[in-house]
Amino acid sequence: RMVAPASSEMRSPAMMAHNVRVVHFCRILISIVCGAACGIMGYTGLAGVVFFLLSWIGTGLSFYVRTGWKTEDFFPSQWTLITHDMFQGVLSFILFWTLFYDIVHIY
Repeated sequence: RMVAPASSEMRSPAMMAHNVRVVHFCRILISIVCGAACGIMGYTGLAGVVFFLLSWIGTGLSFYVRTGWKTEDFFPSQWTLITHDMFQGVLSFILFWTLFYDIVHIY
């Protein structure tokens, strides 16, 4: 759960660090679930990449909507919602994509 500063309270680094951890957890979890779904549905090649990009953009947009488009109150930078943990997300997605594709369609 993301934490917003009170109106009289300054932006707390501890609260922002907590929010970044929440984003990290959600991004990795969504990447794992979408990778598994992509593998089960049998997507290969560019279709899988598009599936990942749509899930990444959708997750980012959900955080923007959740914060009321005022990300500066919740995160150190707007780029945190766009690029944070992208490499870990890509690796998790590919791992579960190939794992579930192999389980369902090859074996």
